[in-house]
Amino acid sequence: MGSLHSNRFYLLTASLLVVIFVLAACAPNPRAQLISPDMVPEVKGQAFVPPIPTPIPDINTLTDEEIYAGLAADVAALLPGDPVNGEQVATSAGCVGCHRLDNSNDVVAPTWGNVASTAITRVQGESPALYLYTSITAPNAFVTNGYNGGVMPQTYKDILSAQDIVDIVAYLLTQRGQ
Repeated sequence: MGSLHSNRFYLLTASLLVVIFVLAACAPNPRAQLISPDMVPEVKGQAFVPPIPTPIPDINTLTDEEIYAGLAADVAALLPGDPVNGEQVATSAGCVGCHRLDNSNDVVAPTWGNVASTAITRVQGESPALYLYTSITAPNAFVTNGYNGGVMPQTYKDILSAQDIVDIVAYLLTQRGQ
């Protein structure tokens, strides 16, 4: 009797698994294209025209006013900053312990490689210098996707001088990639 009960259990389990696999095979693929690439939908008699992607601005084409826009007057008075001193301050403050200039270790913090160019796209309508300055003085204001907030020290605005922070921003603005 125990053998018959055991065989029914295995038969029922196997049948249930087959049903699950059949149902899963019949389910639509959420990654499949819903519209064939050859099929262009009609919109009130007109062919659908896909939107043209907005080009990402090149930092090398921005004016100084566009790069530094939005900085407070007291900070703007310290411009343009000294990138050589900024690199030294970033090293002594420990920034380079988490941020790298390449992608060799971007687990803890976003890379600084090409950060000047990526800063343009981080917050719409905000200049790269303002984005970088805010990221140093209020690190949780903008947390890059894929990273956790609260990791970067919140004290840089208290322990670094305003000139040192502007110098770090000047250094980061030299990181423009290829």
